[in-house]
Parts: sequence; structure tokens; C-alpha cells
Amino acid sequence: MLFLVCTFAACTFHLPWDVLGDYDGVRVVLRVVPDDADVLLNGRYIGAAYEYASSRMALRLASRENELVLRKKGFREQVVDLSDYPTRSITLRVTLEAEEPLPPAAAVPESPPAAGEEPAAKDDPAYVAKSEPLPPLPAEAPPAPAESFLSQVTLRVTPEEAAIYIDGKFWALAPAEGQDIFLRLPPGKYAVAAFKPGFKPFGKEIVVPRQEKFTLTIALEK
Repeated sequence: MLFLVCTFAACTFHLPWDVLGDYDGVRVVLRVVPDDADVLLNGRYIGAAYEYASSRMALRLASRENELVLRKKGFREQVVDLSDYPTRSITLRVTLEAEEPLPPAAAVPESPPAAGEEPAAKDDPAYVAKSEPLPPLPAEAPPAPAESFLSQVTLRVTPEEAAIYIDGKFWALAPAEGQDIFLRLPPGKYAVAAFKPGFKPFGKEIVVPRQEKFTLTIALEK
């Protein structure tokens, strides 16, 4: 009976997890300055340092065989090998060192003066920097004069309500028979087309001459 009591008592007795010799799990708390430094676990980004800054948010790992890298722009990178720590509850207190500013760029030495010429002092108000003269701007061709002359074009289209297109764009519907369409167009070539269901389509390139009036008659065939 005493043996059974001792056995049950041993089963209900809990040892702290961090003293068990057969478990190598670790918890890592990061106290990093600056606390928004990036944290990389074995080369992989896992978040910012402040996300692991308390025991409740500690980084939990199955083994100490891991490497952490703390990185932030403007600071020197810090590498931490967790296998160097003997305990399984680790608090890292790291202050990243700021990088040293780059030295100023060396001044470019000036070319020596020509033989017999004294160098000019830049702080002398009479000193004027030499520069190449700007090339002349290319002469622009004068714009072509706009075509101000317009010819009056009269369109006589049958049957009525035929659709009229000029240069591929719809222009108008033919009015009732006996009525004309009046246009004012610059002289030149135009593609004229007319369509109506039940009639043969009409298409023709016309030349509007340079004259006051010009008449075009279109009669669609059934």
C-alpha cells in the first residue's frame, strides 16, 4: 500500500521544464535598442525586436542551435548564436552601435594653369569661371499657314435617311428628297460613303476643288 502511495505521489510531482535534462527548448526575450530593429532567425525575417520584448511574447524555439541577427539601417548588424548560452530561458540585452558616417568626398584637384598664366583666386570678386559658350538654338521652321479657304459642298443624296460618312465618320442622314446637305470643307481628298438597308452601299474618294461651290450627287441603287 505504501508503495502505491509513493508511486502516485511521484506521478503528480512536476519538475520545472527548464531543468529537465532531456529537453533543449528555449525561450528568448529580446531587449534591443532600438526596439524596432529587424530580427532574422537563421537568415529569415521573423519580425521586429519589440514583438519579443516580454516573457509573455518570448520567442520559443525547440533548440539552442539557432542564430539570430539584429539589423537596422544606420546601425551595425549584431549576430547572436544561441548555442553560446547555457540556459534555456534567455534574455538578450543588446544595444546596436550606430554606423560611423562616411568621410567627405575628396575635393577634385583643379587643372594647373597654362604656361605663363597666373592662377586666378576664387575668392577674388574679379574672378569669373570660364565656360563654353552655349550653342545657338536651332532655327525653327515657321508654321505652315492654316488653310483659310473653304469650299461650299452641296450633297444631294437619295433615298432619304441614308447614312452619310465622310472619312469614316458618321456625318448625317440624308434629308427628304429635294433637300440638300450643305458643307464647308477645305480643298482636298475625302472618302465619302452612304448606306441604307435594302440598297447597295456607295463608297468613293472625291476631290473637293478650290472653288466657291461644289456639288456631289449620290443615288443609291436597290
